[in-house]
Amino acid sequence: MSKTTSFFADYLPQKLSAHPDLAGKVDQIFQFDINGVGSWHVDLTVGEGSVSTGPHDNPDCTITCSEAAFEQVLDEPGSAMVLMTKGELTVSNLTAALSLQKIF
Repeated sequence: MSKTTSFFADYLPQKLSAHPDLAGKVDQIFQFDINGVGSWHVDLTVGEGSVSTGPHDNPDCTITCSEAAFEQVLDEPGSAMVLMTKGELTVSNLTAALSLQKIF
């Protein structure tokens, strides 16, 4: 299992379960489109939050990038802005995306 797949299948659901207050602090729906790997959406608007495969009908923020770029952000969260300026990471709602720092 790749680091990206493991993040959505294991790490993030476990973190949300262990810290049920995090979802309420963010209160957004995020869609992650990882080119060549898949799509996931993270709903932080209800309960402790949830992670599901596939796109969401109406996300507050969509993040699109390659698997390499996503894994770079996982390893070095500060690299997201550099990747955005290079066009390797696109974010539809920067304000919402900044709140992801609370769950990563």
